[in-house]
Amino acid sequence: MSKKIEANELESLEVNGVGQVTPGMHLEHAVFGLGQVEAIFNFVKSDDITIRINFEKHGSKALVPEYANLSLPKPKTQKNSFISKLVGWGK
Repeated sequence: MSKKIEANELESLEVNGVGQVTPGMHLEHAVFGLGQVEAIFNFVKSDDITIRINFEKHGSKALVPEYANLSLPKPKTQKNSFISKLVGWGK
């Protein structure tokens, strides 16, 4: 029989280098790539905190924020099409 570990779900968490993190927010990890925060947990007995993130290519992972090196997603650059370059719209 497994023991249930008690944890409280947090509404937000301040993460170094990222700022205020909330469920639904998109974050980036060096190995797992882009993901969306599902939940933030504070475990009752140990007072440890984890962030559960659902990564696009790697599924859901529970990470310890101070070791995960999370960052805000890099803005996507707009790629100019061949036609827009030809007509001069990509300047």
